[in-house]
Amino acid sequence: MKMTKYLSSIILAILLPLTVFGQKDDKAKEILDKSSVTFSNAGGVYAYFTLNVHDVKAKVKESFDGTIQMKGDKFYLSTPDADSWFNGKTQWVYLKATEEVNVSEPSKEELQMISPSTLFNIYKNGFNYKYIGEKNDIKGKPVYEVELIPKKKSELQKMTIQISKKENLPVTISIFNKNEINNIIYINKYETGKSYTDSMFVFDKKKYPEAEVIDLR
Repeated sequence: MKMTKYLSSIILAILLPLTVFGQKDDKAKEILDKSSVTFSNAGGVYAYFTLNVHDVKAKVKESFDGTIQMKGDKFYLSTPDADSWFNGKTQWVYLKATEEVNVSEPSKEELQMISPSTLFNIYKNGFNYKYIGEKNDIKGKPVYEVELIPKKKSELQKMTIQISKKENLPVTISIFNKNEINNIIYINKYETGKSYTDSMFVFDKKKYPEAEVIDLR
């Protein structure tokens, strides 16, 4: 299931600049700090993204678009296969093909994979990083590129993130895994300062009358 498999990558891509990484490279820190300030002042955030997945061993590539709307530790994520709501405690995952809704209260470990607020703590001291240089993104716009390598043994090999020079927001993040399944996320569009009600981050059964709700709590 794409939603479950790639959810952490999507959230990480969009929220990465909010994270404070181990201080190893002054230039990289300056860029990340600037992006962090931009995000902290952004309010509610909407992002439209494209995720490209490359399974090197299987020689398979796939791509799909999605959107995410965030407010604090809450989010609503929509992809072609599934929609997911998280209100800070409960998560609902609606599988479009089967019309099933899995309801759960993620554990501390699971929150590390899905919750933006937990990601902030997880990656606070989890990476060494270095400034790679100035480049152009896939649309030819100037960006700063930073490489991040986990301090501890992990399935993650490394990440590279490109941050817009003009807007101080991330536009591309490449995630390279030891299993050779690599994810490249391009964030096509941001809208900040959005006003979201808490109900946006809760599954509404009335809108999905045919859905089977499976309570896993």
